[in-house]
Amino acid sequence: MHRTTCVIFIMMFSLSAPMMNAQPDNIGKLTLKSAVEIAIKSNPELEVLRKEITARESVKLQSSLYPNPVFDIEAENILGQEDFSGFKGSEVTAKVSQDILLAGKISKRTKIAEADISLAEWDYEIKRLDVITNVRKVFVSALSTQTIIEKNKELINISNELISNLEKRVEAGKISPAEVSRAMIILNSLQIELNRLQSEYDISIVELKSLLYQPEFSFTSLEDSTESVFELPDFNSLVLQLGNNPNLKRYEREYQKQQAVINYEESKAVPDINISAGYKRLNEAKANTFLIGASIPLPLFDRNQGSIQEAMIRYDQKKIEKESIENKLRLNLGVLYKRFKSLLNISEQLKNNSIPKAHEIFNIIKEGNQSGRFAILDVIDAERTLFELQNQYLTVIGEIQIVKSEIEGLISKEIN
Repeated sequence: MHRTTCVIFIMMFSLSAPMMNAQPDNIGKLTLKSAVEIAIKSNPELEVLRKEITARESVKLQSSLYPNPVFDIEAENILGQEDFSGFKGSEVTAKVSQDILLAGKISKRTKIAEADISLAEWDYEIKRLDVITNVRKVFVSALSTQTIIEKNKELINISNELISNLEKRVEAGKISPAEVSRAMIILNSLQIELNRLQSEYDISIVELKSLLYQPEFSFTSLEDSTESVFELPDFNSLVLQLGNNPNLKRYEREYQKQQAVINYEESKAVPDINISAGYKRLNEAKANTFLIGASIPLPLFDRNQGSIQEAMIRYDQKKIEKESIENKLRLNLGVLYKRFKSLLNISEQLKNNSIPKAHEIFNIIKEGNQSGRFAILDVIDAERTLFELQNQYLTVIGEIQIVKSEIEGLISKEIN
């Protein structure tokens, strides 16, 4: 069976690793690699496509079989009157006939079945790549939110400590209770944002479990790298790699199948021969004879013209289909590339400019608070601004990872 496609995708997409032998019901930290492995193993649509490959192998077997011979027995001149009463004047004929398929019909229809197997394998690879891409996108989104939640909890803990110190200063009569109230308002807004993020995270986890087809599967947290050094590949190099996309690669076999169909339909224009041989018993003459025969249809009207013409049209149709898919993939790649480039610029601006400046301002205000130049609320506000920028940076990194996964899904290759 044609297995080249499986080898290609194992080499091109490292996340499509061998599936796990056992699947735990409860683990500590779930990694992206483990999530992909579980999804590939559990996805029922992939299992259906695996069965489809096996079914088409059976079709190939059937297409390679020769037609069965036909045994025919016939009795004439029986149960009549006078000389033909009973079996006195009967003639009994027994013969075997066989259709002889000409013009290589069997080998040509077998090639069609082989192409169908290959196409089923490509359908499997298309779905598998789709599963991997979707799992990666949801996993990265949930992981990014998880990291932001941890940052926000850290900020809330720090804010609670500051408020506790403010309350002590209020009790000592050093500041007004209004200072505590204003700080509590800021803390409440942080808590509301944390609740929103937690809800977003819970939804992502439910979506992730649905992709894993494991609704009862539990884990304590997600674990993987949320930040990497990204280098933007050249757009033209990515366009060239679009040819690796299984939606396009499958057309190599699609063309082969359609050509095989054309060849098969053309072979059907050649009529098949039916040959027969048998034995004949003449009871009246008490003699035995043998007979042979051959028959062939005369292709005067039906030379399979319509089916041949249809097969040629289907071949041209597949070319148009491929061009359409190629244009869509290229357009999608262009949109993702621009999005990727924009997000990279934003992340660099946040990392190299906004966050360092916010950190510097926070340190200045914090030191100024100790000398009485800034209020504690200024410290809390500056700290909140710093954390918000850090959260924004983490969000952008998560979006970069998602867009990166989508681009990798298009080119069927990881971007290093």
